Amino acid sequence: MYQLPPMPVKKKPRAPYRKPEAVKHLEQMLYEDDLRRHPSMKPEHMARRKHRDDTANGLTACILAYAKLNGAFASRLNNQGVFRNGKFTRSTARRGLPDILITGRDGRSIFTEVKVKKDRMSQWQKAVRDDQTQAGGLYYVAHNFSDFKAWFDAFAVGVAPQKNI
Repeated sequence: MYQLPPMPVKKKPRAPYRKPEAVKHLEQMLYEDDLRRHPSMKPEHMARRKHRDDTANGLTACILAYAKLNGAFASRLNNQGVFRNGKFTRSTARRGLPDILITGRDGRSIFTEVKVKKDRMSQWQKAVRDDQTQAGGLYYVAHNFSDFKAWFDAFAVGVAPQKNI
């Protein structure tokens, strides 16, 4: 009698993404900010923004939005090279610069490097981290939004803006 070949072992499915409370709070803050900026629009017609922090792009978007909502200047930094005409050309920016540059309300610079899952810092990123902290700036390696929010609220937002004299 014919015997069927054994079934291959399937990979264990990944657990579904569960949105942390910090991300839910960020979405609510963005919704309230949208209502404030667009007073003529009815709240029931205002679309809610959706965020996730389980990917590098999603975590970067969360950090940028939260920093801007707290009165800081925040910008994503792209220093990737270009592949053109069959050749790869490196960026002219310094190697190891972080993913996000933030200037707090007090004028202090904050470098934020986004690392998700198995991603690790390179030797150039570690050198930039050391230079930034030695110059008096803040440096944070973000693995998830909940930890970044707690750190940002404790260290980066706690200082009132300085007045220029």
